Amino acid sequence: MAARRNATEDRWSELSRSELIALGRALVTERLESIGCTVQAPTGRGAGMLGVRTPTGRMVEVFVSTQRVGGYAVWTKRRFAPAEDRYAAVVLLGEAEEPVLYVVPSTTPEWHDAAGPFTNRDNVGKKSEAEWGISLAHSSLPALERFAWDARRGREYFR
Repeated sequence: MAARRNATEDRWSELSRSELIALGRALVTERLESIGCTVQAPTGRGAGMLGVRTPTGRMVEVFVSTQRVGGYAVWTKRRFAPAEDRYAAVVLLGEAEEPVLYVVPSTTPEWHDAAGPFTNRDNVGKKSEAEWGISLAHSSLPALERFAWDARRGREYFR
């Protein structure tokens, strides 16, 4: 098992930051297109938001973060304000052979309750902007399972 884990971790460690971002965007785009969505690529290299037209014509925003296990996905409250048409997508690069995708609606109560692994930081008096976040420590992953991508959940969110 340890040999497999090291081989997987080594595979992800060889990717540059821009390659990791592109990998995450491509995975999210592929999953959304598989359920009939049309995905508009982000305008800038560092932009993490995908514009998505659902099969029913609804426009939604999907904010993508590609992280390794142990990382922290973060979005500023200014850009990721809770709304029915806004989602966070976390592409997790871990021990599994393939990345794991989690999709979290911005309106889910966990953001406001700030119960682990979700964070709600106002950062008052700090240089950093107010933020929503998700801790991706090994111990946090079971709490994210209900947000793991499957086609049924995808069609429910992106109808």
